[in-house]
Amino acid sequence: MRVLSVINDGLLQATNALLEMTIGEYLDIGLRILHNNQYQRKRVSRSSSVYSLLNEDMKRLCSIPTIVLAFTDGAPEVDLHEGMPEDELRRLLSNDNLIILDGLQRTYTMRDVDSDLLFYDEGKRRFKEHKIRIEVYCGLSKTGILYRMLTLNTGQTPMSKRHEIEILYSSYLDNEIDGISFNRQIDPNVQRGIDVYDFDDAIEGFNAFLDADEAPIDRIDLLSVVKRLEKVVNNDYQRDMFEQFIRLYNGFVHVIDEKTNHWTIGDLQRGRLTSIYGKDIPGIFNKSQTLSAFGAAVGNLLWKSEDRGFGNISEQFNNISFIGDTSETIFHLLQILQEIREGAKKIGVAQRLYMRLFFEKLLDSHSESYLNFTHSITRAKEQYDAKTIQPRQASLFD
Repeated sequence: MRVLSVINDGLLQATNALLEMTIGEYLDIGLRILHNNQYQRKRVSRSSSVYSLLNEDMKRLCSIPTIVLAFTDGAPEVDLHEGMPEDELRRLLSNDNLIILDGLQRTYTMRDVDSDLLFYDEGKRRFKEHKIRIEVYCGLSKTGILYRMLTLNTGQTPMSKRHEIEILYSSYLDNEIDGISFNRQIDPNVQRGIDVYDFDDAIEGFNAFLDADEAPIDRIDLLSVVKRLEKVVNNDYQRDMFEQFIRLYNGFVHVIDEKTNHWTIGDLQRGRLTSIYGKDIPGIFNKSQTLSAFGAAVGNLLWKSEDRGFGNISEQFNNISFIGDTSETIFHLLQILQEIREGAKKIGVAQRLYMRLFFEKLLDSHSESYLNFTHSITRAKEQYDAKTIQPRQASLFD
């Protein structure tokens, strides 16, 4: 085990040391820190063709891409340098604040090869003595760790867009918000119901509020994100704004749930729909389309009227009214969303647009259907049709 070279990372203000060690030496480190990084993905199934092939290739002593580790900002200052004694290097790498940035699946695969009872002894000995290269980052901030995880995400099984969003905004999960809980991509048990949201959906809703635009986050420009991420992470005002936003939305969902007597779809209503947007109030209002639409609508309202804060909007929720049977009103909303689904080229985009129009009709004090849930559903559909249905062009035979 030795340090081959050390270079500075000017962007992240950290040092990067390139190490050489045997697989056996790495397993002593890697298996101990497998679960240290809370932002890592779950393990890819061993039956995956890519990692099944890698398993066999490793037994034949193939060269694998460099594994990347990092000391977290909770670790004491670490000085890795060329020519340092091996005992000192081992001692530093035994630190509990070491995490895997890139190479989790390779580490699992090496563990599988080492524990394979059918792999003969001489082959296993040569496998564990095979040399690999390891990069170790020292002095990375939390933001730097998240950034490197995203930019290193170029392997055979890239992260989903949702997981990337969760990583970028992970600092918002540090504190609980009034009994509201969030599901994350890495959570083994996903909960559903009132007061529960998928974290990436909540973040999309918050971004829609900040931009006053319900469009989904399709692509994250990492270079621009890293330039402003440190300010966002350390910006108590913006973190507080996220908490206020999610409280506002959750308060709205609670009011609708109570006013509709905790509506759930009945068998007769279910039979009248070919697709169901949501089977109950949480199912309808915990979707990313609905959250983003609400965020965009509230963002637009606050831009138009400077004296209307979150508090002024939430005070009006209890004044929301329904005409007729609340169950039929919610069912009418689902019928419209099904109609939009059947006629749209991009379903999510179309549903977001309609729901934003619905929330604007419902929450804008200048709207003719202000605080009237039933009328807002109809008025929003009329406006949606006016925006999306193209007039027929006149032909030569008209």
